[in-house]
Amino acid sequence: MDKRKLSKISRPCAAPDILEMGRRLADCATHIVTAELVEDKKILLLNFFKTNSLASGNTEAEFRTFLSHEDYITQDLKTSKTKWITGAFERMQNFTLFDYVWDSHRHKGEYRLNAVMRSDDDLRIVEFFFKEYIDREDKYRPWTGIHRFQQGILDRKLAARHKKETDKIDAVMDPIKAPPKQFEDWVWETGMSFSRYLIYKEEKKGEAVCECTHCRKIGTVKRKDIRLRNNEKGTCPFCGSRVTIKARGVMPAPLLDERWFLYVDPTEKGFVLRYFLAYRRIQSDKYVDFLVNNSRIEQGMFEYSRAIYTFPNGKPKYESYEWGVYKQRGDCRWCPDTGSIDCMECILYPGNLPAAWEHTPMKYSALEVLSGNMPTVALRYEDAIKKYIKFPKLEWICKMGLNKLAKNIINSRYSGDLTGKIREKGSTIYEILGLNKVNTKLLQAIDGDHYELRLLQVAQEIGLQFKAEQLKDYYETFSCNTDLLKQANRKTTLHKIVKYITRESEKYPLGEESGCWRYSYMRYREREDPRIERKRNMAKDWLEYLKWCKELRYDLDNMFIYMPKNFKKVHDRTAKEYREHLDKKAAAEKKRREREAKKQMEEAKRALEEILGENKDVQNAFQVKGKGLLLVVPASAEDIRAEGAALHHCVGTYVDRVARGETNIFFIRKEKEPDKPYFTMEWRDNDIVQCRGSRNCGMPPEVKAFTEAFKKKMLESAEKDKNKGLRRCG
Repeated sequence: MDKRKLSKISRPCAAPDILEMGRRLADCATHIVTAELVEDKKILLLNFFKTNSLASGNTEAEFRTFLSHEDYITQDLKTSKTKWITGAFERMQNFTLFDYVWDSHRHKGEYRLNAVMRSDDDLRIVEFFFKEYIDREDKYRPWTGIHRFQQGILDRKLAARHKKETDKIDAVMDPIKAPPKQFEDWVWETGMSFSRYLIYKEEKKGEAVCECTHCRKIGTVKRKDIRLRNNEKGTCPFCGSRVTIKARGVMPAPLLDERWFLYVDPTEKGFVLRYFLAYRRIQSDKYVDFLVNNSRIEQGMFEYSRAIYTFPNGKPKYESYEWGVYKQRGDCRWCPDTGSIDCMECILYPGNLPAAWEHTPMKYSALEVLSGNMPTVALRYEDAIKKYIKFPKLEWICKMGLNKLAKNIINSRYSGDLTGKIREKGSTIYEILGLNKVNTKLLQAIDGDHYELRLLQVAQEIGLQFKAEQLKDYYETFSCNTDLLKQANRKTTLHKIVKYITRESEKYPLGEESGCWRYSYMRYREREDPRIERKRNMAKDWLEYLKWCKELRYDLDNMFIYMPKNFKKVHDRTAKEYREHLDKKAAAEKKRREREAKKQMEEAKRALEEILGENKDVQNAFQVKGKGLLLVVPASAEDIRAEGAALHHCVGTYVDRVARGETNIFFIRKEKEPDKPYFTMEWRDNDIVQCRGSRNCGMPPEVKAFTEAFKKKMLESAEKDKNKGLRRCG
């Protein structure tokens, strides 16, 4: 519609019949509407007159709306300047077609129409113009039909805007084809190879029925020929695959393993990172019985995200997309990334690399080497791209087989004294790792991570030389405990300590295994072998046990105490003795504090006797200018605690401060009830810090006057002898 041409149409003016109608309908409707056809009857013009304005004699329309079969627009007539409104009637400000009205007599609510047509002729004009949208069964004609028309226009405009965006996305996505079958085969055979289980159940003593989820074979094996422990790693006796052993009686229902996989597709200017989620569900026996095919394994894979990389000026730049419902319109398709899919930690498919990014700065990154060496380990490869651009010598670490260390560098979320320092500006690998040639080869031999690098760096500093197997065993036992390495007073070698813990931890209890959080976490992480978990649990307890023995003054030079047999039993017994020892120390400390508190209170009493004089009628009591109140010095720490309990405040916790001479506590009692707690006063640094009654209530006037008189008397005495009274009671 030509807005310039429409704005030149003369503004409407209310005829006398409209003015009269406005006065009659002022309480029933907000607007009266007239209709006419303009522009060769191709446009319907609706003029809206406000009934309140008509009732006051104003003949001007509030606004008018032009409607064609393709569009609509509204002109605001309240201003002399041309002002256009593009919203539909239901979205316009300060105007509503309907009000919801509650009828209190009928106890029923209904919608009231606010805009009424001036005459049947106006109604016929509208219905004829929008005959394809008008339904004779509509309760609110013609407004329901106009709403259908406006909603249809909105839908078409929205679809056109969406199409502009989706066409751009489709132009990027259409050239990307399905990955080759080799990728899918690699995912199930290699990438998900950790998700293989040997499920066993002991049928009779010494024999167990085993089922392998990889080769699908079921058979009986003798337990003396194979180690069967729940959650431990082992080998299938039928196909020789590396498996996780599961006891049928305690196996969750079902087992679910999920991993994100990354496939790289080349493009003209870069490459596409494509993220696939693969899952494998191992069903329980009860569930399998309900299935027609009795299949224990259910698995599938689908692509959910894509990141399209280019390298302008050698720096990585990407646009990401995700598979989802576009703009909540009900259609699943490729959409702009909203960050709702957490897929960055993934496993990279190395089969088509480095050919897929040959013409990019990632050609020599050696990330395919890293992925090939760790085909079941997920890491953040998008971070790896950024890290490689910043630190190209990451290639050296990947090609040296330092896979775990490369992963730590890429994730770069580890820092502090417990991790090995990587010197990125080093010119040689030895400078980068901070190790000599021997220790660098040792780190390679065990594929050490950032913790083992830290252990080697510390060992090199103190002149301790590990062997590869020794370092691996030490790390599996004590993690990155460098304090134990530096101890000069160890009673035996690290090797013997590790060997002792390995032997004693065989039957050591594991931590908590159940819980939804652990089940959810283990979907994306392979659980550590329980044997390592047991060793680390015992190692922590053993180090704690040595501290207890030292405090209990046990002879740690005696190897039967230093490394006792049946450690768990000895640990628990020593823990009980240590708790008793702490209780005795606490009791002794409590008695000491109470003695000190009593001593301090006696000194305070003597000081007050010199200043105030003792009241002979009540022991430990002093009177200050009457007021019917007494000042009482507590005789013991128990008196202070009893005062706090009686008045429900916290003075009972002040015993230690009194014992250290940091403060003084006095009781204020009524003269007629000298033994009944009334108010408690704290005196410190020649001032009344606080004075509280029951439940920390404030002071009434008589107590306030009493404390002020006490303070005045103490300050007067201080002026006379600063080193006598207040020194001991200030």
